[in-house]
Amino acid sequence: LAAASGALVYCCGPEPLMAAVLAAAPPPPPHRKGPNMTPVSKWCVVTNASLPDLGHLATQTADLGDLKVHYRGPEGVRLPENPPFTVDVATLAPPSPDGAASTLRIEPDGVTARVSALNENPVYYAVNRSRGLFAYFTDLLLAPLVLPALGLAVRFQGGAPAHESGTLVADVSRLRHATVRRTRRTGGRWLTEAGDEHDVLGDFRTPHRDDALAAGEAQLEALASEIARVDAAAPEGTGYATLLSGGIDSGTVTYLAARAGLPVTPYSVASPWGDELDDAAELCAELGIGLEPVHLTEDQIIASIPETVRWLGLADAEVVEVALTATTVQRLGAVPADEVLLTGYGSDLVNAGLYRPFDHRDDLIEQVLSAVDRTRRSNELSNRMPLAYGTTTHHPFWSWPVMRVALETTPECKVREGREKYHLRTAMGRRVSEPIAWRKKIAVHHGGGLQDGVARRLEKETGVQDRQAVYLACFAGLLDRAARGELDPADPWELLEHALRGVRSR
Repeated sequence: LAAASGALVYCCGPEPLMAAVLAAAPPPPPHRKGPNMTPVSKWCVVTNASLPDLGHLATQTADLGDLKVHYRGPEGVRLPENPPFTVDVATLAPPSPDGAASTLRIEPDGVTARVSALNENPVYYAVNRSRGLFAYFTDLLLAPLVLPALGLAVRFQGGAPAHESGTLVADVSRLRHATVRRTRRTGGRWLTEAGDEHDVLGDFRTPHRDDALAAGEAQLEALASEIARVDAAAPEGTGYATLLSGGIDSGTVTYLAARAGLPVTPYSVASPWGDELDDAAELCAELGIGLEPVHLTEDQIIASIPETVRWLGLADAEVVEVALTATTVQRLGAVPADEVLLTGYGSDLVNAGLYRPFDHRDDLIEQVLSAVDRTRRSNELSNRMPLAYGTTTHHPFWSWPVMRVALETTPECKVREGREKYHLRTAMGRRVSEPIAWRKKIAVHHGGGLQDGVARRLEKETGVQDRQAVYLACFAGLLDRAARGELDPADPWELLEHALRGVRSR
């Protein structure tokens, strides 16, 4: 009965503090390539307050005396029973040896949150100082279940956060990049100390790689090493996928994966507002591999808005619209769940692919660093959605070794003769034909036709041009559902229609 209904079943295990969550999904739709999966959010909460509304949602809980842990992690992953232990915020599993990830270190008498320099995966913090209560948590939609336990009201804040650590929920802060915050019980009181580590982004205001070909070759070498690292950590026999457009970024990742001998399948997205199927097929023909087209309808893309807002945890219009394609592909199962997805996301940021006209080289350097800084607060490259679906996604351009090479490259190498990513195109021009390396990309994922099409549809539905109001209304609706313990995506059209009605009635 549970399997037929798709209900959640909670079973008591042999240990009273542990619970198992079993999710059953309805039959897959005809277009789905992989197994149909219902997304189940994964998260961790560390607090000194009692959270009665959260316990039944966790797969594992631990009462450490004054400190309590609530955890819903990936299938097959369990926290150690006895502290101290450390949780990687990106994977909600033990951290990798490189130590570069954001982590929560849980000890019997305290918790330490260490946020990476790139800060892709957020750590949220709320505190009621008058009552000495606090909570660290990894999913903003947990706020309605956490804040009341701290003696704080749940208040949705419309519009953009007032400061870089702000969120759409009052009294909830996002810990900033390159910071360490420790809360520990000392002398019968909870004391918090916080400090900033060196922000490595500031080291790249004087880039020194000034030979376009050499800089491009260095970046290709770093990318190839990152792809090899991903493959070395994957189980034997793992298949790979790429989201291949006609641009140089996804084309480079696809080329390097194929040339490394990985079993890679490129998927190219077509929407009613444009596609790059012919351009993508041209590279596949040179590589001797097949291309899988993914045709998305307008309704499928629009229906992904609530879930996109849910995984981002924000409502910035451009960020939401950039993420819509990836969300739709994931939501519809267009890429099989057992294939590791490699994307070209992040290259525009570090390689000046979205540059504005500049009068001085320092202007472009600042544009690049500002773009990276904004992205480490936008959640668009976080691991929250793949975790919920049980899939694996990597963004090779957003790995630190690749970013370092890109940020060390001078503006004169990145932008030349009216072309962006000149250094990357120059290096790839030695490997693929000239049209592929130097093609001007039609922006499908990062705006252009898709963004305009979404804007027109929402204006038609609401009668106003303020599409961000729709995204904010979606978040408010998600927040209301979360207060009832419904943390995961429901009927997208129900959520979206509720948001549209709210905007229409303003």
